[in-house]
Amino acid sequence: MASCFVTFVASCGTKAESARPTVTLLPAATAPGQAWSWTAACPFGPSASRSCRKAGPDLGSAQLAGDEWNLGGGPTTAGSVRMSVDAAGALAVRGDLPNAPPCTQSTCLAPSAYTWVRGYPSVLYGINQCNAHTSPPVSRHVPLPLRLSAIPSDLVGTTSYSSQTAHITYDIAYDMWLNNSATRKPCQTDGTVEVMVWTDYDQRALLPPSLEVGTADVPFAVDGVTHRGMGSWTIYASNIHQGGQTVPWGGTLWFVLDHADVVSRGTVSVDLSAVLSAAGSLLQDNYGWSDFRQHYWLDTIPFGLEYGPQSGTLTGAGPSRFSLDLSSYCLGTGLRVSDTAC
Repeated sequence: MASCFVTFVASCGTKAESARPTVTLLPAATAPGQAWSWTAACPFGPSASRSCRKAGPDLGSAQLAGDEWNLGGGPTTAGSVRMSVDAAGALAVRGDLPNAPPCTQSTCLAPSAYTWVRGYPSVLYGINQCNAHTSPPVSRHVPLPLRLSAIPSDLVGTTSYSSQTAHITYDIAYDMWLNNSATRKPCQTDGTVEVMVWTDYDQRALLPPSLEVGTADVPFAVDGVTHRGMGSWTIYASNIHQGGQTVPWGGTLWFVLDHADVVSRGTVSVDLSAVLSAAGSLLQDNYGWSDFRQHYWLDTIPFGLEYGPQSGTLTGAGPSRFSLDLSSYCLGTGLRVSDTAC
């Protein structure tokens, strides 16, 4: 997940995309100087006058997604998550929420969500889960949905970002969604697999040891310095069952970089092909899933920041304040993780 995605650099421009099969998501050539805000009253589309838009703005093949899916309080919750694009096409994400309770009303997306996460502001590439009609256009270089067996072995995601986090529990991550059909209208169902790849996080965000199921060898690079990633990623699993089954809304695998290697600032490249390969091997070896690469399609590759209150608890309602500056995000093939330009 290598496309140029998040606070974005000029090197991820048109020349790079024409030279290699890459999808440049950031820096964005459109919408300089514009800004959008998501609130508890408008969790999925930014607020507009007295209403909420259906989805965030498209910036070429990228879409800005506030995704405050578990932020409770409705109109009474103050503060917002704001995204803005500067003159160079870089993206700034600012969270200023004096209070961040979970969403518990019956109308919530997941009124009994067992998580500290309140939202996932991100740059999205691919198909919006359960809202395909709002998806941004896809590039011919990475035409999602794409059968896993058709994904090249050198699919790399590259992002350049810096973050500041205070009064918050957080992780910075890719959030890939996989479906067991080639549908162009995917929605979380039994068999859906979510694969998260954390490149930064704080200790309160970590999953319980009871969910740890193994380690993975996934190459990555930081500021052009390659790490072989041998055993550097711990894998956690939840809601995954035997024989291709999950809970009715899908299951999740987390690939979490060792804390000694996390990156709060820099250019980070991750071999996403290696992540997907390791996910398939684990599902086969631990849960008896077969022919994963033939029977699953990759639908979506967002990159962003999950946040919640500083307590890191399920019902915590403290403040969440953070900033994430994304200067580049690209996805592409024919790249090495040491390549710092998309």
